[in-house]
Amino acid sequence: MIKQFDEQVQQINELFVNGRVKESYTLAKALLVNELFAADASFSTVQQHVALLEANGYANMPAPTGDKVKQSVERTDGSYPEGDVLAGYLGSQDEEQFTKVIDELLAGPIEAQANAYYTMAEYFVLAKEHDKAMAQYAEAIKLQPNTALYWGTFAQFINRIEASPYLALRLIEEAIHLDSMNARWYYIQGNILLQLVATSKNLSYLPTLEEAWDKAKKRCNAKQVALKIDIAKSEDLLVQWKKQML
Repeated sequence: MIKQFDEQVQQINELFVNGRVKESYTLAKALLVNELFAADASFSTVQQHVALLEANGYANMPAPTGDKVKQSVERTDGSYPEGDVLAGYLGSQDEEQFTKVIDELLAGPIEAQANAYYTMAEYFVLAKEHDKAMAQYAEAIKLQPNTALYWGTFAQFINRIEASPYLALRLIEEAIHLDSMNARWYYIQGNILLQLVATSKNLSYLPTLEEAWDKAKKRCNAKQVALKIDIAKSEDLLVQWKKQML
């Protein structure tokens, strides 16, 4: 039985460092309710692991329904159709019209409401009002948990402000699950793992990090020149970091 527990604890760790954080959390939760595991030396470690993830919202995360949803395709400039409302406002600076469009979206069907919250989140990102942005992103994924863009941009935001990489990993994992052919999500996953490596000095994340960027490169289309350049820059940064650390 002790050997079995050791194998499960190892699996919990391996799943997490491989980016399969939802499975890691689920397995850890299941192990903690096993009465025999309570006396195991690893019990407190697994308990702390679960507590850390639940402090980052894992227990209350919206769940995709499994319905097939057509995902938005990234344009050449890195934008998505869901961002057009904000782009229009930035071009015109017409606050009255922007407010009117947001109100119309909020009065519309669920899809439109989610787009409104996503638009407001992006607006607050630009305004550097981070707490408000997080709240709006959370509403967007709650209303439309099958839309990869909302999960992916939420993860990107968390990573860019250097907030919790544990939350960001959970968010980007869902984006990848929903839209596995989008190069952007793998690039963001790699960036999150780089943040974890840099802050924790835990080199076990490196293989998954490099694999994520490799998948991003393979999924880039010919027109995604800017994304390809960003990936190359990140890989160069990692090479330099390795020289200093290894």
